[in-house]
Amino acid sequence: MLKDQQKFDQLGEKLFMDGVLQDFEKKHGPIKGRMMVTEGKIPPEMLMKLQPELMKNPKWIVVDGSFDFSNYTIGMVVGLNPVRPISNGWLTPQLNHPGVAPTKNWQEFFMEKVMQNIDENGKIDLPLYSWISDKSDLTLNGKEK
Repeated sequence: MLKDQQKFDQLGEKLFMDGVLQDFEKKHGPIKGRMMVTEGKIPPEMLMKLQPELMKNPKWIVVDGSFDFSNYTIGMVVGLNPVRPISNGWLTPQLNHPGVAPTKNWQEFFMEKVMQNIDENGKIDLPLYSWISDKSDLTLNGKEK
């Protein structure tokens, strides 16, 4: 489930009214899923494991990816100077019975979108919103909406 369904729906409605989503579907096929990237927190069980890396990289951010087709979030730590992943990532269930976890492909997609949206100064405008078809994605950041 998306971290902030209401915010995502509001943006989706605006993009629909402007014809942006229809254009995307015309070119890339129907939207099959949505992903939202927000600022996150390191789970307590990961903190000890990551602490040595975090100490070496004083400037970093934690991001979470949530999907409309999964009840898990994907989290990761990204170093901002230099820009690079500090962690391999982790999955966190959103519900007591979360169901099927996102596949490795979705984890890679999440990480790719995060890394593509961090600028050379280590800044990322969150949240990121992605509409995903079988052929492509439309990903916008917090400022582009």
